[in-house]
This record gives sequence, C-alpha cells and structure tokens, in this order.
Amino acid sequence: METLLAGGILMIPLGLCAVLSLTFIIERIFVLSRIPDEQAAQQTLEEAERALVDGGEEAAAQYCRDHKGPLCYIFASLLKRFGTLMVERREFRPTNERLVRKAEQAGAGDLSRFLLEQKELSDLKDELVLETDEAGKTYLSRYLAVLNTVGNISPLLGLFGTILGMITSFEAIAVAGTGDPKVVAGGISQALVTTATGLAIAIPTIVAYRYLARRAEHQRSRLEVYGLAFVNTLLMTGQEPLEGEAAG
Repeated sequence: METLLAGGILMIPLGLCAVLSLTFIIERIFVLSRIPDEQAAQQTLEEAERALVDGGEEAAAQYCRDHKGPLCYIFASLLKRFGTLMVERREFRPTNERLVRKAEQAGAGDLSRFLLEQKELSDLKDELVLETDEAGKTYLSRYLAVLNTVGNISPLLGLFGTILGMITSFEAIAVAGTGDPKVVAGGISQALVTTATGLAIAIPTIVAYRYLARRAEHQRSRLEVYGLAFVNTLLMTGQEPLEGEAAG
C-alpha cells in the first residue's frame, strides 16, 4: 500500500481504470458464456416466429420483452426497425403510385408495379440485414470500447506520472543539490510506481479485449443466421397488407 501511495495523485485515475477494466471483463465473460447453443437458439427462433405468425408484430415484440438473450435483442431491434420502415413506406406510397400510373400510361403495364414492389422489397430486406448486423454488434460488443480505451490510456497515465515524478526530482535537486539521495528518491519512486501500475493495468486489459472481441465476433457470425431467418419470416408475414395497400 505504501508503494502504491508513493505513486501520487495519478494513482486515483489508474485505480479507476483498474476497476473499470476488471468490472467489464467479468461482465463480458459472463454475457458471452451465456450465448445459447444451436439447439436453444433454434428453439428461440421457432418460438419467436410462431408468435409473429400467430399474433403479429406486437405478439412477437411481447415475446422478446418476456425473454432475455442476444437473439431476443436482435429480434426486437428488427421489429422496431421494420415498423419504422413500414411507416416510411406508407409515407412514400402516394409518390410511388404516381410513378406507377405514369409508367402505365407510357405502356409499361403491370410490369412497372411489379418492379416497384420488387425494388421496395429488396431495399427493405437490405435494411433489415444491416439492422441484424448492427444489433448483434451492439449486444455482443457492448463495453468492449471501454476496455480498449482503458488499455490505451493506462500506459499514458503511467508515463504522465513518470514525467511528474521526474519534474519533482529535478526541482528537489535544484533546491537541495545532489548530495543527498533522499532528496530525489520521492520523485523517482513516483515515476517508477505510476509507470509500473499503468503497464500492469494495460497489459491484461488489452489481452482480455482482444480475446473478448474475437469471441464476440465469432458469436455474432453464428447468431446472424437466426436473425436473417427471422427477417425472412418478418417479410413474409408483413407483405400481405402491403400488397393489399398497393392494390388499393
């Protein structure tokens, strides 16, 4: 404890970095260790799809609220994004209808409506695929940026402490001269302690960050398949009222 206290005021932010690093490493290990296996993930997908088909988007959203985990988080994000896209689609419906009528008057016939619906469906799916990727990253990579930051700034804080310690030592030498080693011992001690502490925090934090980031990416790629399957079900269940709206 005396050695740590010799590091001076910068031991406070370094201690905070150590606490943040340990807290988020434990939290991410706990979260990533609870990712469902293939059987559990498939069961969650089937239950969510059943709720969507039988009860619509509100029932599927309620299912996601009642259950925890990365898949339900991804499904809930997709439902929210899908609702936003449907609102935007309805807002642009009059404009699209005018374009279709002009195309029909030019002799394009029903082909113009078919192409427009295919384009809208393709754009809609692209947006949902992007949302699947973003939701997976948000859930699985949460707080990893904090670990990356702690790993980068801890050595800098240690270096800052080193500079402050050397300044203290040179000031002491300027006042008392170089005859007594005790004059500069305090500043040198501060410089060494903060440097060592910064490295002691940064090294395990960076190692943990690399490991957790790679594991999160692997799990995201694995869960993305189930998100895309839910996207297909969501598009199929959501197309009937849209086609009816277009026909009207």
